[in-house]
Amino acid sequence: MPLALLGAVLYGAVLGLSESLPPDLREGSNDLGTYHGAGEAILRGEIPYRDFFIEYPPGSLPAFLPPALFSDDRRAFVDLFSSEMALVLVAALFLVALTARRLGRAWPVPALTFTAGALLLYPVAVTRYDPVVTLSLAVAVLGAALGGRYRLLSYASLGFGAAAKLVPALAVLPLVLARRGAGLAIFFGVLALFFVPALAFGDARFVESFAYHADRGLQVESVAASVLLAAGKVEGVAFEFGAFEARGPAAGLAAGSSLPVSAALLAFTAFVMYRRFRREGPESLHFPRWAAALILAFMLGSKVLSPQYVLWLLPLVPICAGGPAGAGISIVFLAACWTTTQVFPTHYDDLLNLRYPGPQLLLLRNALLVALWGLLLLPIRQAGAKGVPS
Repeated sequence: MPLALLGAVLYGAVLGLSESLPPDLREGSNDLGTYHGAGEAILRGEIPYRDFFIEYPPGSLPAFLPPALFSDDRRAFVDLFSSEMALVLVAALFLVALTARRLGRAWPVPALTFTAGALLLYPVAVTRYDPVVTLSLAVAVLGAALGGRYRLLSYASLGFGAAAKLVPALAVLPLVLARRGAGLAIFFGVLALFFVPALAFGDARFVESFAYHADRGLQVESVAASVLLAAGKVEGVAFEFGAFEARGPAAGLAAGSSLPVSAALLAFTAFVMYRRFRREGPESLHFPRWAAALILAFMLGSKVLSPQYVLWLLPLVPICAGGPAGAGISIVFLAACWTTTQVFPTHYDDLLNLRYPGPQLLLLRNALLVALWGLLLLPIRQAGAKGVPS
């Protein structure tokens, strides 16, 4: 009953907060407009990518269909889509609580951390489809905690998450390292269920959806942009590829360096994880912790760091560790959630106009994400918890 009550509070509160947003962040949102257009186009019988372009991977499309089917206009679509995403977050909350119990911890602390994080991120929590990724990671975490044949569920869920937004594929690494790749066939099988039809029917335009992101510049909210803003190396901001990008020679260099920087951060994270595995065995590979560390490494090095990306960490960070270490990690995470909303949308105009406190809040948010990543790499004693059980 307490968990059901908490889920009801999360559902009602996140929808209420989202409905209080100004119209340009709901009915006028570019993202929601894209979702609505894609859902309507599919219902008309159009083939994604071939008949209409969409920048998102094919696993995103199922989230757009139910609200499009039961709505007559954009406003109704937005309301139904928000309700759908709120339900997805509630489902992820329940899975986090179940995982905490499986790991031998009291469930209220991680469940409350999850709820607080989602509410702090209310401007994007139900106006983006990223809760689908949140749920896929929550299922993967529970499967890893249950162990045995349930690990196959983790691989399948990560395959779906990767089909929706690619990044959950990073979380496969700790599973593979601990169990030597058993289940990889399921991961790639689920991924193929979405990618093969998209490639077969979407023609070259499906490949263009990946090139679209490769051509993007340095998003103003990225870690590199926040450093350049602090150093006075950003000459201006322009709207391109559906987002605001930093302009200037230094910004162009940082955008071009994004891939090797991300690769280096991921390699370093994987190296630390592997060393821990070699010294302490599979039990050191506490899945939520290393999945969060790998996803954070990508976020820190990427030239795009949208506020909704923080939603990916909701089912991971609250159960990374127990005791004082877990409390400290959760506090840093919630501080990052709060500053994310302070940047967007509260002080977004200040950021785009390069005036106080926009750039300073962005630098603080990104510093908190870096600190969170560093904390996850430190040795943490997992009292009574199993990483990827037998």
